[in-house]
Order: sequence, then structure tokens, then C-alpha cells
Amino acid sequence: MDLYYMPISPPCWSILLLGRQLDLTFNLKEIDFKAEEHKKPEFLKINPAHTVPTLAVGDGYALSESRAILVYLVESLKTEGQENSLYPRDAKTRGLIHNRLDFDLGTLYQRIIAYCSPQWKSGSMGTEENRTKVQDAFELLEVFLSKTKYVAADQLTIADISLFVSVSLLDLCYFDRSGYGKVAAWHDVLKKELVGYEDVIAKGFPEWRKH
Repeated sequence: MDLYYMPISPPCWSILLLGRQLDLTFNLKEIDFKAEEHKKPEFLKINPAHTVPTLAVGDGYALSESRAILVYLVESLKTEGQENSLYPRDAKTRGLIHNRLDFDLGTLYQRIIAYCSPQWKSGSMGTEENRTKVQDAFELLEVFLSKTKYVAADQLTIADISLFVSVSLLDLCYFDRSGYGKVAAWHDVLKKELVGYEDVIAKGFPEWRKH
């Protein structure tokens, strides 16, 4: 499988992390956006949206958007008749997993980027409005974690991987997380539990700061 990616891309981190949990080997193809490699005809044939991550599996099938790729990988690689604990077969659990993935895509990740971007670009604090939006999202994440050990179940799922990457971005900017004990505890646990955290995310932080 070819994985087109950028080492500093948080959505790419989630795919790389899942790959570590599943012991997958990707054929990594780094895309240099500064050199506009994402606009080259050969890449546009694979992904007309010219985004990363993009997964190409070798039979003409390619998929973009990290959360869609997470689902595809756990579904396509499971043994027939068996269940992957990262994406349980139970419809209610899957419903919660997709709810959390959508929450990450449409709310948490976007709000963290909006709040932290001024700190990353100029060193100035994010606006009070954007800080409040992140706080509101964290309050909802606290509610999720008050019901189950992980964000969607009492076991690790792909929703945890996606949300973990988003929350980890706050390690790169100032945001007071002291009032969110469940989120902090969950995040600390996953730093230890997720295979590849140090290689994928911790090593990606310095490059992210430069970017």
C-alpha cells in the first residue's frame, strides 16, 4: 500500500499510528507541498483533491481523508469472520465511533487549529472566542470519557487515535487543561499505550514548530 503523506501533517499521524497498532508496512511517499508536488498530474490522477493523507492500494483504488482511511484499514485487513477490536462490529459501538470521528473532524480539530494558529505563526495568544470554543469541545470530550474508559467504548478504537492526535496539538501551544481531568488522564494513558507515539508524533513536533 502506498501512503502519500507529509511528516508534519496531523491527519497523516493518525494513519501512521494506526499502522503501528496493526503492524502494517506502508510504502511511504512524501509529498512536498512547498514544491507543489500535490499539484503534479501523476498525483492528481490518484487524488484529484490533492490532499494528504492519500492511500493507494495498488488496484486503482485510492482513498483520501484520514478518518475514512482509518475505517478502511481496520475493515479491509480483518480476518473474515473475526472482529477488529479497534472497530467492533456492534452497530451501537460503531455509531459512537463515527459520532466521535465526526466530532473530531467538524469540531475539535478545527477549533484547536483556529486557537493555536496565532501562537504558531506569530507567538501571539489565540483569541478569547477561540479559546472558549476549545473549552466547550473539551467539556464534551469530558462527557464522552465519563461514560466509557475510552472515547467511544471501554476499549481503544480508531476514534481514540484520531482524537488523540488532535488533542496532542495542544502540547505545542498554551491551553490550560487543568479543568479537564478525564481528558488529561486519557491522553496520558494513550501516550504510553499507543505503539509508535514517540516515532510518529513526538518526533513530528519539532518539524511542526518549524512549519
